[in-house]
Amino acid sequence: MILVVGGTGRLGRALVPMLVEAGHQVRVMARGASQPFPGTTGDGVELLRGDLASDEDCRKAVAGCTAAVFAASGFGIKDSDPKTVDRDGAIRLVRAAADAGVEHVVMMSMHGAAADGPIEFLRCKAAAEDSVRASGMVWTIIRLGALLEQRLANMTAPLESKGKVMVFGSGRAPVTYTSVKDAAALIVRAVSDPVLRNRVIEWGSATATANEVAEAVLVRAAHGAVQRIPTVAERVLSVAARPFSPFLARVAGAGIWEESGGMAFQWGPPRAEFPDIPVTGLQQVLEH
Repeated sequence: MILVVGGTGRLGRALVPMLVEAGHQVRVMARGASQPFPGTTGDGVELLRGDLASDEDCRKAVAGCTAAVFAASGFGIKDSDPKTVDRDGAIRLVRAAADAGVEHVVMMSMHGAAADGPIEFLRCKAAAEDSVRASGMVWTIIRLGALLEQRLANMTAPLESKGKVMVFGSGRAPVTYTSVKDAAALIVRAVSDPVLRNRVIEWGSATATANEVAEAVLVRAAHGAVQRIPTVAERVLSVAARPFSPFLARVAGAGIWEESGGMAFQWGPPRAEFPDIPVTGLQQVLEH
């Protein structure tokens, strides 16, 4: 049995069917709050409604599992917090897994994760990485770029209603994106391939500026225009929004980090190591 924490999220929804297709039994743990919790599942999938803030729920989730994939995140959820999900929740789940005799944990992280990272989210991811390394279990840490599908959803949200595509900052900084399909494919490989054990791998699908992504969206839509949120506005929001909207503050803070160029990395070398995993680029996601 493989546990997928955050199995109803964007990445989890891509991952679970791929694990089942590969012949694995899967248990999905999710709150069922930010995304609907399925009423029924196909063969090979067990649903567990649980909260990462609960020791008991974490123990139930890992019971009888040989591997666990931590794919939950509190960054992009308005009623959540990276500290409680990406840091404390991850650490709680890892401890429960170690106590239950789980053999292997795949921890989904992000490029830039570091104890002194420029935004809180990256510092939370670094703490989660440290916990899995110190757990005594076999581990795999997969550092993703910005999720391509999520970025497209955010940028295009006002396209139909207002005819606008949102671009934060100058839009000139390169960003490395990872498609959820590509991330899921590597996770499936990681649970069975010894090459990926006790290893950190940075996994991307494409590098582009926000302006380039916006242009591709507008060409495909054949209508609309860019609505730009200036960098100075991001800087103000990253501080001023904290008391009334921590979500908006952290999104603005991530935009400032993006403007620095820190969200780009060389994704070609890891891809060359796994040439049989297809690369899902921007145009492929737009056409899906």
